[in-house]
Amino acid sequence: MKLLIVIPALNEEQAIAAIIERCLAARPAIIAQTPVDAIDITVVSDGSTDRTTDIARGYAPQIKLISYRQNRGYGAAIKLGWRYSDADLLGFLDADGTCAPLFFITLVNQLVDEKLDVVLGSRLSAGSRMPGLRRLGNRLFAAMINLLAWSRISDSASGMRVVRRAALARLSPLPDGLNFTPAMSCRAVLDPELHIGEAPMPYAERIGASKLSALRDGVRFLKIILDIATTYRPFRVFGSLGLLMVLPTVFFGLGALAQYAATGHVKEGMIYRVLAILVLGFGGLFVFGIGMIAERVVELKMPWMRPHRTFYRVVQRLTHSDAMVAFAGVLLLGALLLGAHPAWQYLRAGKIFIHWSQLALAGALFLLALQLTLLAALQRMLTTMLAVESGKPDPRFDREQIDG
Repeated sequence: MKLLIVIPALNEEQAIAAIIERCLAARPAIIAQTPVDAIDITVVSDGSTDRTTDIARGYAPQIKLISYRQNRGYGAAIKLGWRYSDADLLGFLDADGTCAPLFFITLVNQLVDEKLDVVLGSRLSAGSRMPGLRRLGNRLFAAMINLLAWSRISDSASGMRVVRRAALARLSPLPDGLNFTPAMSCRAVLDPELHIGEAPMPYAERIGASKLSALRDGVRFLKIILDIATTYRPFRVFGSLGLLMVLPTVFFGLGALAQYAATGHVKEGMIYRVLAILVLGFGGLFVFGIGMIAERVVELKMPWMRPHRTFYRVVQRLTHSDAMVAFAGVLLLGALLLGAHPAWQYLRAGKIFIHWSQLALAGALFLLALQLTLLAALQRMLTTMLAVESGKPDPRFDREQIDG
């Protein structure tokens, strides 16, 4: 079993010699204490304009050096180093001296013993010397990923990890920039076929100036996490957002409905509450429905993403059931009954004399019936497509009746 250690380096002339020497010195111990029997070390000089490349070249042929003039990005450097290797296990660590190469012993053994696909070193242990702002940012990003994927990782952007080559196809595509690491973490925890682990590791103060911008790269990290989450688990994003919009409208709407049921209208001063209920309520239902349909599309294109949790399965069955279509029909009938009288008034007298709240309720019932009907229709279409794709009979049809 061969391990590849890639060291991506951009203008690290102060630290590159030390990290190469530490990796070379750690090689015998890693081979002696893990199932690894061979280790390659590759330095990728990512468009360095200082002496990084010249210093690294002095360690050949003990290491491989890949160098190019134009900066391509942290992730691009790691992927390039991996591409030119036949190693079974692909590792990397930062060139700035913050990570200890001997920690690959822990990472490799955990990956092999626990049959994992990705193992990362968590830099957030008690003795970590990571700056406070970066520590806070990493905890926030890890919390977002854990919330979306129901996982438990503490350092989604760790710059030291080991990956099985066999898992690369499922982890790809990965970005070229510093968001390479959170993207990998996010894909790994969202894919049920991949298994990720982590181990607390020592983390020293870096040598030289950091290339990380807290604001610019923080925005990139957030964007890649949301992009991957909406690709792999859109219902968790859009469904949660939709529920957050709908729940307040239910709370405030019950009072308005109770007053309407008792008096046949609502107070004039409640028009703004009614407007907010309509906007937030139907906006939330729309977002929730988008999340449900997007999740079904993910099922169609990536069936290995299943299984889903109970809440999703219950909602999925409900939203394309005959009962929901019938409920939508009842709502539509109610809208027509409420709107018939004012419509007749307008046709006869050119004016409407009833209270505006009756028309608002009729409009709300109509929009709700329309949304539920469209959602049911799309769900049924996707159910048929999933059945065709899997080669199984459509569960909505009775095979015995068809054959008969």
